[in-house]
Amino acid sequence: MRITLFTLLFSLAVPAMVTVPALLPEELPLHLRPRPENVGVTSPEVDLNGLWVGELLQNAGGIAERFDLSMQLVHNGIFLKGTAFVKYEEIWAEMEVSGFQQANGSWKLTDIKVLRAQKPKELSWCEKSYELRASFTPEGVVLHGPWWGNSEYGPCIPGSIRLKRKIKSA
Repeated sequence: MRITLFTLLFSLAVPAMVTVPALLPEELPLHLRPRPENVGVTSPEVDLNGLWVGELLQNAGGIAERFDLSMQLVHNGIFLKGTAFVKYEEIWAEMEVSGFQQANGSWKLTDIKVLRAQKPKELSWCEKSYELRASFTPEGVVLHGPWWGNSEYGPCIPGSIRLKRKIKSA
């Protein structure tokens, strides 16, 4: 019993005496690193100005599952405005968008009007609304979320979008 008690006390004391060097934040795995001060999606410091590029996905039953999408956004406080450009093969449209930040931190954007477009006569543009969230990834800020809308034929088949900021390069 004395040996067992000694072994127990020794095993509890030795790890406390061993020092492990502390890692710098950049040496930690990504999921353990401290987050920057302005990561909250409700934070007004998240700068959404600029060109965002990515994809618009449409649920089964639409004319295509995937469209190219870019948005040029101007961010002013809780307001956003700009243009959205959506393209699938030879079908495309540029739309004016406008929106605001909601109380839950997401961004509600709406297509205001078609500025210019190319499409078959039988196709009607879907004027969309988006509810986007800003997420921080190792590649930078990503805007993502669902979209839904209406065309002259009725409700559109909804989907989702994912956009990354396009960084200017020389």
